[in-house]
Amino acid sequence: MNELEQLAKEISERLNKKASQLEKKQDTNLMTITDDNIQDLLSKNRIVVIDFWAQWCAPCHLYEPVFKRVASRYSGKALFGRVNVDENPKIADAYGIMNIPTTLIIVEGKVADTLVGAVDEETLESSLKKYLN
Repeated sequence: MNELEQLAKEISERLNKKASQLEKKQDTNLMTITDDNIQDLLSKNRIVVIDFWAQWCAPCHLYEPVFKRVASRYSGKALFGRVNVDENPKIADAYGIMNIPTTLIIVEGKVADTLVGAVDEETLESSLKKYLN
């Protein structure tokens, strides 16, 4: 391996490490919500914002960074989580989720707002702000 190849390899490794660190930091505000933990999370948090998604859903992947940015801005004011509908069909059925992405804003255990589709940050934020004290 020549010097240029070695340098390229080192830079690539550093970039991958940095990207991994940023990804972990960004995800710290999000819970993975499952059939097993949803009731506990709803009972312990006044406001829960849930993004229903699936791995195969292209609009879900477009919406994910929007959801994460809003989650990071409102960390501590509401619990933000994501539900993979393929892995947790009971939750999706219980809330009548027919399209994804769908975002539910649940206040004191009851659905207060439903946003269907990949909405923009302003739409998600304005919907959430109605329920924050």
